Amino acid sequence: MAKDKDDAAEGEAPKGGNKKMLIVIAATALVVMIAAGVVFKMMMAPQEAPKDPAKEMGAVVPLTDDMTLNLSDGKYLKMKLALQLSEEATTKAGGEKALKAFDGSKARDAAISVLGHYTMQQLLKPENKEKAQEDLTKEVKERYEGQVLKVYFTDFVMQ
Repeated sequence: MAKDKDDAAEGEAPKGGNKKMLIVIAATALVVMIAAGVVFKMMMAPQEAPKDPAKEMGAVVPLTDDMTLNLSDGKYLKMKLALQLSEEATTKAGGEKALKAFDGSKARDAAISVLGHYTMQQLLKPENKEKAQEDLTKEVKERYEGQVLKVYFTDFVMQ
């Protein structure tokens, strides 16, 4: 009997050793597959495009002075404007605190040119007022070479 035990020890591995080896190999393979899946998912995930500071919303600059202009029918429009700058324009101006010295004269001139073509009756209709705002925004955007993204009416009174 002792001889059988010695023969088994010399020629064969113990039965429990094979099972342990298979478990270690299977666990290692599983870890490698999970890691490969994570890496693949990260590589295949859609990458966010870098944001363009010229198109990102920056600071809003209120033009502090009231503006009164003649409408085409002889009525008057008293208003105030605020300009939504791009992030790029905000940064170039030195941040939001430096914007107090922002020159709004081009926007004010554009307002006179664009809104002066409307009558009071036209601007009383919400859709016409929105169209006027869009037209003014387009004109201001051109005059400020794309640094202004939107024009807001902060006061709008007609008489």
